[in-house]
Amino acid sequence: MAERPAPLVLVATPRDDLPFGSHAAVAATGQHLLANEMANRLGALGAATTPLPFSCAESPFHWGRWFSAAARTALSSSEGEVDAIGYVGAGALALLDDLDLDGLLTPIRGEVVANNRFSADAFVVAGDLSAALAALETCATDNGAPRCLADAGFAWRDLGSAAWARFDVDTTLDLALLRLATHLDGQRPLAGPVSAHLEMARLPGDRALDVPHLAAIGDVVRDRGAELVVTGRISGRTWAELEADAACRVRGMIEERGMRAAHGGPGPRSLLAAFMARTSPAELVAELAALGDAVVLDTRVLMAAMAETSDAGAWPPSEERFASDFGDAGRISTPWLCELTSAAASAPVPFLLGGHALVSDGLRLILRAAWQGR
Repeated sequence: MAERPAPLVLVATPRDDLPFGSHAAVAATGQHLLANEMANRLGALGAATTPLPFSCAESPFHWGRWFSAAARTALSSSEGEVDAIGYVGAGALALLDDLDLDGLLTPIRGEVVANNRFSADAFVVAGDLSAALAALETCATDNGAPRCLADAGFAWRDLGSAAWARFDVDTTLDLALLRLATHLDGQRPLAGPVSAHLEMARLPGDRALDVPHLAAIGDVVRDRGAELVVTGRISGRTWAELEADAACRVRGMIEERGMRAAHGGPGPRSLLAAFMARTSPAELVAELAALGDAVVLDTRVLMAAMAETSDAGAWPPSEERFASDFGDAGRISTPWLCELTSAAASAPVPFLLGGHALVSDGLRLILRAAWQGR
């Protein structure tokens, strides 16, 4: 049997024009280093790779048109036959081991393999690449890529059962969670440049990349008389681990899973955002604080509901979102987010604010840290 041609994978890199020392610049540097590491890992597994630089030429940004144009250019300049093409977002799959990463490169003809078929950060599709790119060209975000391909007739398979397949670095808090992972037993070691950045990077205010309130939340996790409150896009796997591994009681409110991949229908909705709109951000914090001894809050669900769209371009700017995750209200101009962040920072119980990575694999890392004494 003839050897199958190597898949061609486009590895995204973030923008590089961000203010030095900002949260966004620290996150982007980490993503650049992770993208370089990913290209090396994919190459070692036999894939051909090419960088996919961020482009803001089109406003609002449309992922499908950006990716499809770059993919067609890469295919036209590729030497030899290519029957599978893929994409890895900047910062995606950072904790996935090589065996499971190799699984991403194995679609059969007419199939797409993704790290999460409902909200993808990475995928490889094989077969009729012209039809695949035509379908992907209509896809507004990478999260919805597998669904667009499924609608075009491709079968789909995901790596959801693989450990850490869905961990994705988008923010400085995600980098802090990645740094935490490097200190835990049993996690994949990272390349030297990535590890060095995680240890040496400083956030505004000369803060290290430490997960806020980690020790206090660990105390709650280990306390059978305590209660942990978690809200947002909590995955089934994460909830199962909370149920099994947390000694404390866990109160959860799951809202808007898959909101970035959804297409059609009403915009994002949130009971917490509705409560906040009828009262105030400070009242929401007070209500959540009264429910437990620590709170983990997916603020991106609130942002999407307040903006009535899952398009992050309509949310508070990335610098404000990232600053909020670290309780830095002084860098936030959006009134409701500033009030929420200030109230959470002064709440009587620890609040950990963040996005999807926090309430999915991030919580799993925090559970492990609690029991490993980190």
